[in-house]
Amino acid sequence: MSISRRAFTLIELLVVIAIIAILAAILFPVFAQAKEAAKKTTCISNTKQSALASIMYAGDADDTLSRLDNNGSCWYGEAPCHNGAEWPDWGDFRPPQNNAANYPQAANVMYYGAIQPYTKNFGLAVCPTIGPTNWASIIPNWPSIGGNPVPAGGYQKSLENYYTSVQPQMAINMMVIDWNYPNVSGGYINYRPGAARGRLGQVASPASIIMFTAESTWDWGPSIAGGLGNLSVWPSWPLDTACWSWWAEGWTRYVHNGKSGPYSGGNAAGVTQNPNLQGLAVFAFCDGHVHPMKYTQAEKCVPNPAGQSWAEFNDGSGVQTKYYPYWIPEINQ
Repeated sequence: MSISRRAFTLIELLVVIAIIAILAAILFPVFAQAKEAAKKTTCISNTKQSALASIMYAGDADDTLSRLDNNGSCWYGEAPCHNGAEWPDWGDFRPPQNNAANYPQAANVMYYGAIQPYTKNFGLAVCPTIGPTNWASIIPNWPSIGGNPVPAGGYQKSLENYYTSVQPQMAINMMVIDWNYPNVSGGYINYRPGAARGRLGQVASPASIIMFTAESTWDWGPSIAGGLGNLSVWPSWPLDTACWSWWAEGWTRYVHNGKSGPYSGGNAAGVTQNPNLQGLAVFAFCDGHVHPMKYTQAEKCVPNPAGQSWAEFNDGSGVQTKYYPYWIPEINQ
């Protein structure tokens, strides 16, 4: 009795290969979407945990959030204070002179470092849609990116948590915390009359006011490639400057469902004029809840509620007729 053996013909093999190729073409985009969805979910979780840690910090600090620079900078108008040589400061990765002996253990610098006792995880500072910060690339090139000197010894892997505390991807809303720029007599931002200055009890509508944005980079150039965060963020300057006449973009990246596109200009010529950069970003609010918003929603500029106003400057000048409903904490919505 003989056994008949039949091999696949070339046509059959080609048909199988064609079927596999068709299935791959169908499934690979699905897998990519699933992976992107997982990144979004992780980003949302990290943002929420950062917000809850901030609320816990405030609960232990007389209902007040940490300063942006929690090492006692003179920019807060208090005495005694540390002058500009006392590091770190925004965008300065050098160790604090007044605590250099404990560097890098003194990683609780700047806002995100201050809440670390409540998170126990610097990994929460990363939004996977941007990806981990490439510190090995950022630190050596920092003078050309941020204009500050490179820390002594250059990049050191053991100091990455310290770097993250200075420039995380989870950026606090500058309008909520107490930060003064550029000095006491002419400061913008949080020397505004009625400003919250970090006091959660002074935020008129906690469920409507942004605390964190999970997607903020130092600039729209090399920082995007390296995943470098911006620590603090504010609304971009819209074409309607009646909302707020401050000079610069807030550098929030709206990457979800957005497209790549060239960024040019330092102000309104950026996101506000480039629809390719107007996707979604993840936000945490002052009551602890989290959800994403499109650029056109999060950065919308509307007339002040009846009988309410807010001033851009600490001397009460620059009273605005419009405001950002998700960013300005002193207006009751």
